[in-house]
Amino acid sequence: MNRTDFLSGLVVAALGAAGLVEALRMPRFEARGADPFTVPGLTPGLLSAILCVLGVVLVLRGMSGRVLSESARPSITQWTRASAIRTLFTIVMVLLYGTLLFGRMPFFHATALFVFVFTVGAELIDTERRLPAWKLLIGGLLLACSAAYAIDFVFTDLFLVRLPG
Repeated sequence: MNRTDFLSGLVVAALGAAGLVEALRMPRFEARGADPFTVPGLTPGLLSAILCVLGVVLVLRGMSGRVLSESARPSITQWTRASAIRTLFTIVMVLLYGTLLFGRMPFFHATALFVFVFTVGAELIDTERRLPAWKLLIGGLLLACSAAYAIDFVFTDLFLVRLPG
């Protein structure tokens, strides 16, 4: 048995189950005739259910007894220079998005700019990148616009959440 996957899966599944129980306990405002898609516990409930399912999958994988070979086993104690640079880049980009862009400009523009810069930047710091620059820029632009539109649509039109900006 792979104990790490098994125990991690138990923790993730328990957190997901606890979140789901609490989301179901939130008010639904049925007496007021509220739309079921606008209840406060919908998004936390969906995310908690996903966590619970993925935790169970991890438990089952741990119980299967499959273990990665020593050469394929990831290590969190030995970072390469490239891993450290990618991690630092990710932290800086998320902090810049949260502090400088989010709420100071329209949500669509802030998110599109973040996704574009993050995608292009992450590819440029990858030493094994094989994609030509023009394809990277066009692909990054398409991804940024489609992701920003999809996120904006889901939150404003489906979940009826007012986004900043």
